Amino acid sequence: MDERLKNLLYIGVGLASTSAKAKQLIEKMNVEGRLTEEEGKRIIDELFQSGKNSADEVKEQVRQYFAETLSELQTPSQKAFNDLEKRVAQLEARLNSKKNEV
Repeated sequence: MDERLKNLLYIGVGLASTSAKAKQLIEKMNVEGRLTEEEGKRIIDELFQSGKNSADEVKEQVRQYFAETLSELQTPSQKAFNDLEKRVAQLEARLNSKKNEV
């Protein structure tokens, strides 16, 4: 597996694991009376926002990774493929019309 992809996957798994552990810790502190309910909710909201931002960054990195990989493989874009498909259909139609003229 490509090292960049492996690192991105580890980051995603780490974020999910860290978020769950942090939530458990906050709930435990709340039960023990070290945090008020409002403080706990505020911290959880901040964690979720931070996690969302991190997830968005990972998503963008994955998108960029695949775009670079496709570029390296010199695969055509969907638009280029569709344009070629349309051109082939037009050429086939012209060829068939020429056959009918003969």
